[in-house]
This record gives sequence, structure tokens and C-alpha cells, in this order.
Amino acid sequence: MLGQFAQQGRRATAWAPNLNAPIAPLQSRRGRAATSIPQALSTPSSGPNAPATTGSTATFRSIRSRVVADTVTTNAVNVEQHLLTLSRFLTPGGEEQLEVLPAALTATEAIRETVATAVNTKMPGVKNLQTNVVNSGALAPLTSLARRGYPEAFEALQILSYRNTHVCQQLVEKGVVDLISNTLNDSSVDLQCAMCFLLTAFAAFADSSHAPMMRAGLVPKLVLLCRAQVSGKAMETGSRAATLQTRAAAVLRNLAHNQRNHAVLIQAGAVEPLVDIMRSSADPASRINAAVAVACLVGHEEGNPRLQLDEDLVGEMLEVLDAACQGGMKYGIFWTVWKLCQGLASLSVNDKNKEMITAKGGVEILAEVVMGRHHNQETAHRFALSALWNLAFNERSKAVIIETPGLVDSIRNILATSESPKTREVAKGALWTLGLEQDVKSLQEGGGRLVASDGGEAETHTQHVMLSYEWGCQQSVMLIKSELQKAGYMTWMDIDKMSGSTLEAMAKAVEDSAAVLVCVSKRYKESQACRTEAEYAFQQRKKIVPVLMEADYKPTGWLGALMGTRLYFNMADVRQIPSKMGSLIKELGDAGRINAQHKDTSMRGPSMIVTTASDRADNWNVYEVEEWLKRIRCAEYVGTFREHNMDGVALSGLYRMGADMRFLHETLRSEFGIVVMGHRLRMIEELNKLFG
Repeated sequence: MLGQFAQQGRRATAWAPNLNAPIAPLQSRRGRAATSIPQALSTPSSGPNAPATTGSTATFRSIRSRVVADTVTTNAVNVEQHLLTLSRFLTPGGEEQLEVLPAALTATEAIRETVATAVNTKMPGVKNLQTNVVNSGALAPLTSLARRGYPEAFEALQILSYRNTHVCQQLVEKGVVDLISNTLNDSSVDLQCAMCFLLTAFAAFADSSHAPMMRAGLVPKLVLLCRAQVSGKAMETGSRAATLQTRAAAVLRNLAHNQRNHAVLIQAGAVEPLVDIMRSSADPASRINAAVAVACLVGHEEGNPRLQLDEDLVGEMLEVLDAACQGGMKYGIFWTVWKLCQGLASLSVNDKNKEMITAKGGVEILAEVVMGRHHNQETAHRFALSALWNLAFNERSKAVIIETPGLVDSIRNILATSESPKTREVAKGALWTLGLEQDVKSLQEGGGRLVASDGGEAETHTQHVMLSYEWGCQQSVMLIKSELQKAGYMTWMDIDKMSGSTLEAMAKAVEDSAAVLVCVSKRYKESQACRTEAEYAFQQRKKIVPVLMEADYKPTGWLGALMGTRLYFNMADVRQIPSKMGSLIKELGDAGRINAQHKDTSMRGPSMIVTTASDRADNWNVYEVEEWLKRIRCAEYVGTFREHNMDGVALSGLYRMGADMRFLHETLRSEFGIVVMGHRLRMIEELNKLFG
């Protein structure tokens, strides 16, 4: 999980940050004093009631000696003695011995406290400690106490489940998920908090628990708890506070990292309460957790108003990622690198977030991830690279990525060494978008031989109509492809990701195209691969024809700028595609038509390309203005021109301001951030070439 409330200190427990200091006597919330025994983890005793253990005695003693430094300390907790107490509470036949109940609750508290200490201080062998407790048979009596409604039991089960998939799975098999689902709404706040705490461990450390949690109907109940305002019920959890609301939100956040859960979470209304926590919570950790959850659910939707991050929150997220890379706590939590990177990968789709992430040092911290070693490293690298790929679409961010020492070489190294096709493809995308000559050349040379699709063999140099689309509308696009082939067009459509060589195949397909059909949809706009494809087609000055695949969708941001004022062909209704092909074919003309190419082979090559740039600069769209800035070596000002919505008409107006040269210089400096005199003079000279 993103972060773990590693200890519950709301009882009158004196924590010893120094392992050489004794652990004070425990006092439960019900006022029962804990037994003081002079040894933390003794050598396993013999006899019929002795707990079973696994692992070597040496390992067991090593854990023991690190839990309490001085074995003669009279206040130390004897874990084995408490395990024996639990075994007396629940007989092998499953009968509860109620006379042992008070002692069993004290034992539960002591076991939880000891394991929590080991977790919080990151002692070696924590999993062995958990395993020894579990193998003693403790899960059965602890589960029995949980069924009786004791929060201590849920909390003890939670700390035994911490980063321990095997324990999580055992508890799910024992029916604990169903137990919580059946009693959650009718329990006290204290008990609800403990239940949510355990559910957080399940959701964080055992993906196999997600399906049972969904089947049990827990999501709507958790959403309801997130909406509840439980003031005055804050509970100390380490160095920070949690309420029932934030505890329930933590479960939802961990479920949100699994894309298979998104539909259920969104349908249950999870986004709105998470947004409220993100915007209004006084606790930075709660805000970050909620922001990452919302990012996973809707953060990739560039225009979604529910995720308007401020600079402070972006800075806090990057601070905890930095702490996670170092393996340290932040806001009382151990954070997980890959889950933070997953949130940033979604957030960085948004162009405004790109600017904030870069300004707050996000590139440098993502470089730490790419260059470092982490838990679930392959996934951490993939999401970090995905975030960098998104950032590379922004000119300022691209420059920072290239200038960060060692980062580009680390991306190249991951591409060369990773065993994951997904990670390699993301690394390729990042390198391609950075536009470094040696990387682009290398990827282009690796593309291999492309064969356009016309129902038979075709030579590689034959120009085709390329269909650029997002996988969600593949069936509709295949119907368009079929209709084009009937009309005599050579087509190219990436149906099976070209056996894992998507990027190389895309580049070659764009280069060999006479026209590119951009199949516009919301998911197309959100896709890194689709953006790379469309931008490369624009850079290659191909004829771009927009085909609308989603009813009533109007592209904004980069896709809206790319499309400009081009005429859309509405193919959202699959039933009407055959009847609407006439107008599309008229627009394509002979571009990609087989007969036309065979009639005049001299038409092949650059002279046949229909460019997307307008004949007159004052007809340019915002995207064409950005391309002009790159051509005149002013790429660092692309973001500023985009913010000012500078299309061709606006550019022409800027040129006319040159009648007052002093005013033009001041405008370029103050409004567009062009402080270097040489850059302003070059800009003015290039404006004269366009409009003079």
C-alpha cells in the first residue's frame, strides 16, 4: 500500500524509540493491565501446549534480541507466554474458554504491540516474527476475538498482515472479509476504524483479496463511511492522526491502484468523497492518499475539474516520493514508491500538472526512482518512466529531463536490460518523445519491414492510409478499414501491436503514409502512444483527417490544438459508417489509393505528401504555431505561447504590434518570458518573414 499506519498508540503506551530503552507496561483501552514478563521472545518451550514454530532457533533468537535489548528488563513482553494464553482461550475443537477472555485480550494487545515495534523500527526478520506468531496457531483465537467485536483483535490481525501476502490470504479464506462486510455498518466507530485498518492491509498486500472484497459489497459501505463526518474520533497512529473517514478512504485508495476495480469504485461514488478529503483535510498524508486515489480513477482525464491540484499538494507528493526512495517515513508513514509513481503517471497527463511537477523538482525525484532500487522495482520503473514520457511532451520539462545528469542514460539502460515488454515500450516512448537524435535513429532502424494491409502482399514503399486509434474503438475502426479497402485504398492498421514493436512500427507506418486518419476519442487524447503517433504525423507534415469515434466529444488540449479547424467525419455510430464513407473518401482523394499510385509511380515520395500546415500563417492553429517556434529555435517558449492561446491570427496581431518596437519588446519580455535580447530579435525577424 502507499503508506501503512504502522502502529496504534492511542492507548496509554510509552513507546521507546531507542531499542535500548525498556517497553513500558501496556494498558488496554478497557483498563486491563498487561502482564510483565522478563523476556521478549524466549526459546520455544516444549510440551503439549507449546506453540509450533518454524525457522531456525538462531533466527528466532535474533528477532527476540532486537525486540528488547535487555532480556532481564522486567517490563518486557513475553510474546510466547501470550501465545500460550491465546491457545488456552480457544481449544483445538474451537470452543472458547470465556474465563481466559480478559487474559486473551491482554495477550492480543501485547502481541500487536511487539510486532508493531518491529515494523516501525524496520527490524530485520519482521516476516519471520509474523510467521512464528501465525504458525503458533494465533490466527484462530484472534479471529474468534474479532468475531466477538474486539478492536484489539482486528488490529493484531492487521499488523500480522503488514506486507505479508500469505497471512492476508489465510484471513480471507477464514471469512474475515465477509465478517467485516456483515458487521461494518452496525459497529461502533472504534470497531469500524479497526476493521478498516485490517481491510487496508488486505487491499494493499494481497491483490487476491480484491475480488472477495468486491463480491462482499464493501465498496458502497466504505464510500458511505468516507462521507460521514466523524469529528472528535481522531485516533493516534504513530506520529499522525486518523479518523474513520480517512481510514475508509485508505481502503478505497489501495483498491484504486488495481484498474479492474475502477468501474465498481466510480459507480459507487468513491471519487467525490476522496476529492473532498484531498481538498479539505488538515492532514497532508490524507490529502496525498486521496489525491493518488483520484489520480488513479480520473486523474488521466485532462479536463476533469475534480482533480485540480495546487502547488502545495504537488510538492507534498514529491516530498513523500523522495522519502520513499530513501526508505524513510514521511508524515508517520512508510510510503510505497511504485504506487506514488502510478499516481504521478496519471496526473502528468494534464498539461498544467506537467508544469507544476517540473517546477517542484519532480523530474529530479523521478530520476531517483529510475536510477534506484525499490520494492517491486519493475513496476516502479515502469510508472516513473510513464510519468517522464508524459512530461517529455512539455518543452520545458523535456529540457530538464535531458539536462538531469545520468537520467537519459538510465532510461537507455532500462530499455536494454528490462525483461518486461511493457517497461521497454514505455522507455522507448520516453526516449522517442525526448527527440534525441541517437535514440530516434536507433528506434527507427529497429523498426524492420512493414507491410501495408490490402488483403495481399504489398511493397514497403507503397503509400497507405494509416488508421491511428485507441484500442477501445478497434472494432469500429476495423469497419472503416474494410470500407476503405473496398474503395481501393491501401491501409495500415496496428491490430496486434506488431509483435511488441509498437513504437518502431508506428514511426515507419507514419513515414510511409499518404494520409493519417486520427480516430478521435477521449481515451485517444489520454493515451501516450496515441499522442506520440499523432504528433509524429504532424511533424512529418502528413495529411491528417479527423474521424470522430465518440458521440458529442470535442477534443481540447493538445488534441484540440492539433485538429484546429479541420472538418470532422462523425463515425461514432457504427451502423452509419458505410453510409458516411462517401464524404470521407472524397476528402482523402487519391491519397493512399492503389490505382492512383500505380498510374503514376513518379507521384511516390515527398512530392505526394499533402501537408498539414496552412498556406497562410494567419490560418495556423495553436499547434502549427508551436511547430513554427521549434523551427525557429524558440522551442523553450512553446508552453507560454500555448497558455496565451497563440494561433495564427494572434501571431499576426503580435507582428502588427511591431509598429511600436519598444512596446513589442516589452510584451515579448513581460508576457511571453523572452528575456534574452537575442531571442526577441530572432522572434521579430521571423515574424517579419511570415507577415512582412
